[in-house]
Amino acid sequence: MQTDIRTLQITEQDLERVTGREVTRLFIGSVYRISLLNNPKYLVPFLTSEAIALFLIAIFSLPISILLFQSLGKSIDTRQEQIGFAIFVFLLVLILFAGWNFIAWIRAKKMSCLSHLLDEVDKYNQVIAAVDLCDRLKSVGNQSANLNHREDILQALELTRDSLICGLTTEKILREHRRFLSGQRELFQNIEQNLIALKSLDVQNQADQYSSLLSDALVIGMNVQTEMLKLQTREFV
Repeated sequence: MQTDIRTLQITEQDLERVTGREVTRLFIGSVYRISLLNNPKYLVPFLTSEAIALFLIAIFSLPISILLFQSLGKSIDTRQEQIGFAIFVFLLVLILFAGWNFIAWIRAKKMSCLSHLLDEVDKYNQVIAAVDLCDRLKSVGNQSANLNHREDILQALELTRDSLICGLTTEKILREHRRFLSGQRELFQNIEQNLIALKSLDVQNQADQYSSLLSDALVIGMNVQTEMLKLQTREFV
């Protein structure tokens, strides 16, 4: 990957620095990335995580169940009592598992804006990968992969990157300091200005072969602005 493209990437280290959370494909810290749960690609990892949680809850529930049974003056000596104990453990595990998932869902909903912004980061990095692929094909003599006005693409990507970083920074500030908002309007304005510049680039170059890359950058910028408008509506009203 060429240096000018590599420097535009948003890495996991960048995300951790800007958001203050460890970010993976499925989690933000210990919270589910709620926007990915509708994606079938992440169904298996999600179910695996749920199965692990259920297993751990079951392990910790067993000694608790024994102590509760003993405190109620009951034993598990007879078959009937063992069946009753098994039902009790099952119900306790079910209640704790449901409670854990309810809390996890509430926490995930609170991070929904960040989750959607991270989705846009993923799309942005995919555009970076597409440009890198074109560069690699061109380096081996495939002229059909030549990108005209490559500098304009890099400019669009830089504007999009700035918008994403501004969006992530704004979300973190509002999440951690919800009453300290007045000084952050400049970040919203930067996102709007970047979007205007992206639209200008897109309109000027709609006929060129790389217009789809510019359109992707524009869509990402618009999605970032949409998430920021949601934050403005929620926080400034």
